[in-house]
Parts: sequence; C-alpha cells; structure tokens
Amino acid sequence: MGITGAEGEYEVKAGKQVLRVLYIVMGIVFLPVVFCVIFIGNRMNYNQGLKLTALFPNYVLFLLALLGAAGICLLALWAKRIRLTPKTNLIVNIVLAVSFLILFFINVRIAKEIAFRLPWDVGVVDVEARKLAEGIPLGYNVYFSMYSNNVPMVYFLKQLYVEARELGTYPYVYEFVWLEVNCALISLGGFFCCLTVKRLTKEILPTVLAFLLYLALAGISPWKISPYTDTYGMAFPIMCIYFYLCYRDAQRIGEKYVFMALSMIGGAAGGLLKPSGYIVVMAVLGVELISLLTARGRGWKYFLAEVGLAAALLLARQAYVDHMMEDIGLDFNPEIEASWQNYFYMGLNEESTGSYHPGDAGIIGEFQTDKNARNQVALERAFARMEERGLFGSIYYWLRKMTMVFNDGTFGWRGEVWINEPYPEGLAGNDGLTVFLRDLFWPEGNHVGRYNTLSQLAWIFCIFGISGICLCPEGQREKYAVTVASFLGIFFYQMLFEARARYLLVFFPLLAALSVCGMWQYVRLTAKGLEGWRLARQKIQTVLK
Repeated sequence: MGITGAEGEYEVKAGKQVLRVLYIVMGIVFLPVVFCVIFIGNRMNYNQGLKLTALFPNYVLFLLALLGAAGICLLALWAKRIRLTPKTNLIVNIVLAVSFLILFFINVRIAKEIAFRLPWDVGVVDVEARKLAEGIPLGYNVYFSMYSNNVPMVYFLKQLYVEARELGTYPYVYEFVWLEVNCALISLGGFFCCLTVKRLTKEILPTVLAFLLYLALAGISPWKISPYTDTYGMAFPIMCIYFYLCYRDAQRIGEKYVFMALSMIGGAAGGLLKPSGYIVVMAVLGVELISLLTARGRGWKYFLAEVGLAAALLLARQAYVDHMMEDIGLDFNPEIEASWQNYFYMGLNEESTGSYHPGDAGIIGEFQTDKNARNQVALERAFARMEERGLFGSIYYWLRKMTMVFNDGTFGWRGEVWINEPYPEGLAGNDGLTVFLRDLFWPEGNHVGRYNTLSQLAWIFCIFGISGICLCPEGQREKYAVTVASFLGIFFYQMLFEARARYLLVFFPLLAALSVCGMWQYVRLTAKGLEGWRLARQKIQTVLK
C-alpha cells in the first residue's frame, strides 16, 4: 500500500528535490571540464604522453560542432511531423538491425587489414590465452594475482581460441575469432544505444543521429582490434539501461520482472568483464529508489526484487571467478591483489595526473605478504597527497585530471598503442585498401592526424550534447535520471581512481545515448525560442495595426 496524505506529498517533493540535485551536481562537475576541453585543451597541465594531436585546436572544432548542432535543431523542427507509430517503430528496428549487421562485416574487413598485437595488459591476456588454448596452465602468475579483474578476460579468450582451433576450416589465424566477436559486440552496443535513444525520445531523427554519432566514434574505431575489456564489455552497460527503461514502461507484472532481470543480468555481465560496469547497476538501483519517492511509495516489491537479484548475481560472480581460476590452473595469491585503495592512491599521482604510474604500482612489491597493511599505507599516502594540495589545489587537480580524460576523442588510441607484434601477412589483403587503412588507423600512419581530427570533432559534439541534459525541464528529469546517474558514476569513478580516456570506451554506447538526449534539450529550447519570437512578432503586428 502506498503512502498517502501529507506524508506522501512530502515524499514526492523529496524525490523531486533529489532529482534536481542530481542534475545540478552534473552541471557543477561537468561543465567546467567541457569548458577546459574546448577552450584550453592540450594547454591544460596534465600528462604529456596522453595528449591528442589534431589538425585543428578544439575551439575551432567546437565551432564546427556548434554549426552541426544548429543544423540538427533546424532539421528537427522541420521533421517534427514525422511520428513514431507502431509500424514505423518496427521498420526502424529492422533498419537498425540490418545497419549494425552490415557494420559488423565492414569492421571484420577493416580489422583484417589493420590488426596487430597490442602491448601491455592486452598483450599479456592474449599471450596467456593462447598458451591456455594449447593446454598450458597458468600456474603461479604474478600478473593475474595482482590484476584478478583480467581473469574473466583470459578465460573467455581461451575458450574462443579453443573453439576456433577445433573448427579446422577456419579461414584466418585462430586468434582472429576474438576480434570478430569484438566487432559483433561493438555493433550490439550501437544497436542498443539507438534503441535506448528511441525509447527515451520517441522520435526517429534522434535515433538516426545516435547511429551516426556511434558510427563516427565507436563504429569505425581501431580499438576493435583490441581483445580486451574496453571493447568486449561495451554492449552490457547500455543493455542494462535499455532493459531498465523497458521495465519502467512495462504494464504487465510478468513483463516487468522479465525486463528487470534482463537489466540486472546485463549490468552484472558487464561488471564481470570490467568491474567498473557495476556503476550502471548502482545507478539503476539509486534511480529506482528515487522513483519510489516520486511515486508515493508504490513499487517497493520491485525494488526489493532488484536489490535481491543484484546481490545474488554479485555472489554468483565470485563463485564463477573461482571456477575460472580453477579451470585455467591459476595459483592465486590474494595478498598481492590490487585493491581500490591502490587505484585511489595512483589516481592522485601528480606526475601521471592520475593515470597509471609504475612507482605507485610498486607499492604491491613493498607489501607482498600483507594486503591489509598495504591498503592502509595506500590510503595514508593518498590522503597525504590531498592534504599537501589543500582543498582548492585538489579541486584544480581533479579538473586537470578530468580534462585529460575527456580531451581525447580517440579514447587514447595513439597515446596508449604501439605495434607490439604483427599478425601473419596472410590475414590482410596487402593491397591499396590495406595501405589506406593502415595510414589512417595505425599509430604512426601518414593520415593519423585526419583520424584524430575527425574523432575529436565528433567527440566535442558528443560532450556538448551531454552538457545539454543539464537543461532538462522538471517534467522530464525522472525520464533521463538513470542516464544522468550513470554518467555521474562514470565521472566520479574516473575522478577518484586511476583514470584515462580509454576507460570511457566501455561506456560509450551509454554516453552517445545521453549526448543525443541532451542535444534534444537544445532542440526543445530552440523550438521554444522560435515560438516565443513568433508570438512576440504577432503582438507587435497587432499593436501596429
């Protein structure tokens, strides 16, 4: 039974106030970052090795993005007669499915031409997975004990390699099957991005814009050749959000429980591959709690079911990871496992501006037999860095850090990637297309500046759109709240812990959906302004007559 009377009115007002605070906080923390990205860019004092070089400065690209946004506003006003009926909705879904299927085949072809083995964590996971596929167990492996978050990756990669080798007639080197799965998941993430925009806006044009934005930043991104969590986990956070929206719209009890389960499972699958994926699960639960207040207390049974399912999936994750460790023969040492305290400490490093720093990672070597002592020391050193900077110094540091994170439309491609080892020559066509694609996408290619510039232009358009969600009117705040809460979770996660532009890639389908929804706030304000101008002109003409 719901809350009624004066108490119920108070709860509803409290829920609305919480929603308002959510949007205000987003404006306070994100708008300064957007300003710094656009008008300061590479001149901001942060890690030099992670700065993107484009053909034009960001403020020039922002002017181009602004022109594009103005054109979209005018186009949206012209196309407002186009309605999304059940028939057109089905047609749009089919067109989207076919388009992303075509993108999958295009990406597989591109991946064949530009694929090479990547270094650092990607290379470690890839090499060990190949050994596992040949029946060589991990044994005592320091890397996977330190970074146990990569255990699911090496396990799934090994499984794919085994399946590919058993096919026999597989046309490429057997490891390439992982990159094909990568391409499929990138398309799946884009498909759910567009479905999410369509469900939120109930319009066709923003859905088309979401497709184009996704194509520009993720669809053709060279990160597709990376067999790692950033791309392999892309589809799951947006699936969590989309199925949550379906749950909110569902009328039948059975449908609500099905969509609720799909939402939690999608979020948990993303968290299994990349622990930061649990951010969207927490956002969903948080927004659901706020919605209970604005709905006069109705729906507690669904919220409790969500919490229970999320807890059960979290416990199941640990049991499954234990099974994976046993399957790959990992002799796991929990005392050297990196914890959130280590990443928090590293996230405050001035030299790297909060990105990876080998000196800070060395704290694990200092305390190899006592994890609790290491965590305590890591926190002490982290807070000492904050105390040394002071309140305003820490705020300015985080501003520089988040400018670093959001100032790279390639998601760190050129700053983090170099050719570690080529694939066999038979994989690529070794023709004119190969030369062109490698010049465009390879880190030292002749046209890499063009790729950087196009990506940066699309990304600045994207973050400008994300900013627009802060202008959401009160009547629509609850509808977009789950995307805003997810964004704040992503933002503060990067702000507080080890950070880099690449860590945004796994959330890009969600960020693209939020950007288009924010862009539609600009469309709404443009329509409102033009209507106001029309009424004012009519009044002037009436007076003159």
